[in-house]
Amino acid sequence: MTARGVASTTDTGLGHGDHGEVDGDQVSVLVVDDGATFRRAAAAVLAATEGFVLAGVATSGEEAVTYLEQRRVALVLMDVRMPGMGGIRAAGEIRRRFPGVVVVLLSMYRTHELSVAVASSDAQFCRKDQFGPEQLEKLWHDGRPSRG
Repeated sequence: MTARGVASTTDTGLGHGDHGEVDGDQVSVLVVDDGATFRRAAAAVLAATEGFVLAGVATSGEEAVTYLEQRRVALVLMDVRMPGMGGIRAAGEIRRRFPGVVVVLLSMYRTHELSVAVASSDAQFCRKDQFGPEQLEKLWHDGRPSRG
């Protein structure tokens, strides 16, 4: 099952737990990037990081929002620059409509070049060239809503 051009790697329905975690011990992740190379790289990082699972992929902000309307995920990894609704605008929309979802914006741009826009989106930021398993775990831990 796919949603208007959104490719899904699973058809489990997801959404078990407060933050879209699968079975309470796997963090479900949506990867959003118009570039196939980074989508594959992000999928490889997820596969190499215990406790994270690729729930699906999207190529634009619009596709990401559509995906989240139909399935729950815990974490969205999203490129800043994409055709149509870019990552910053999509991150703001996702955080507004799906407040339990952690959103991480990824880019090759430097943090200071994006700081105001990223802050207004209520998302975290990571440079693509620094993204790996340790950074993924830190971004997830830092971005999770408190449980209490």
